[in-house]
Amino acid sequence: MKADNQVINEVKNIRNALDNMYDILNVSLYKKNTAAKVTYSEVNPFDSVADNFEYISTKIREIQDSEIIGDE
Repeated sequence: MKADNQVINEVKNIRNALDNMYDILNVSLYKKNTAAKVTYSEVNPFDSVADNFEYISTKIREIQDSEIIGDE
């Protein structure tokens, strides 16, 4: 795969945005379970999107490791 410097810079920006989203989503929240007695179960929002993050991260690494063409 070949990419120019502009693409590489945009990929870095996307990667930074993903890192920020990970930091925001990777927290413990509590889901209310209602029954005869109210209980709470711990939930991590990142767990529901972890596969998506892994796919995007893999593709970004592939682009970053690709051959840079143009402005060198």
